Formats: sequence, C-alpha cells, structure tokens
Amino acid sequence: MQVEDFIQRQESKGKKILKTLVMMNLIFFIMVLLLSLLNGIFSNLFGVIIMIVLCVLIYFGGNIAKWIYIVINSLNIFALIYTLTAGNIVSKAKVLATFLNVVTILMLIISIVTSIVLIFSSSVKDFMYKQKDLY
Repeated sequence: MQVEDFIQRQESKGKKILKTLVMMNLIFFIMVLLLSLLNGIFSNLFGVIIMIVLCVLIYFGGNIAKWIYIVINSLNIFALIYTLTAGNIVSKAKVLATFLNVVTILMLIISIVTSIVLIFSSSVKDFMYKQKDLY
C-alpha cells in the first residue's frame, strides 16, 4: 500500500512538473513564433513548429520525442553560446527587436531547465511512463 501511494505521489508530482514546463515552453515558443512572423522572419518557422509538436508528444509520454527535444536544445544552446562569444548576434527584427531577443534567451533558459528535468527527474520519468501506457 505504501509503495503504491509513493508511486502515485511520484506520478502526480511528475505530472505537475511536466505540465508546468511544457506550458512554459509552449508559451515562449508561440511568443517567438508570433514575434518572428510580425517581423517577417520566417527562417525559424519550421523549427519552432517542430519544438511545439515535440512538447505535446513529450507530455503524452513520447520517449523518442524527449530525446529529440534534448538533442535539438543542446544544439541550440551551443549555437547561442557560440554567437554570444563571437559577438555575431544580428537581429533582422524591426518591431520589438529587443523584446524578441529577450524572449528568445528566456526560451533557451527554460529549454535548458526542461532538458535537465527530463533527464534527471524520476517523478517526470514515472509520469511519462504512465502516460505512454495510456496512449
């Protein structure tokens, strides 16, 4: 009985954590998408749509989606670090350019946190395992 209660608490905790992270990711990805489209920047359209789909699949227990998300985020993080250290950040944005850059950096920070949680949180792993069995 205690083991079952513990597992249910773990799954419930994992659900709350994952739901919060997925919602934050979706909000920021959609903000970046809208700000980019507002500025006529279409180069990241496909990538943002893929990340949105991956977030939804992760919530429904997609283990492959989780690892694809982590790999893509790792590549994005390394690219951002490179451009920051090389001083090569040039934005084509004309409307709310600073806000777009701030939202992009915040989105990457949230993505880093999400990747770390997806890798190391046993609660999230338990919840994803349960979700995978449901669908």
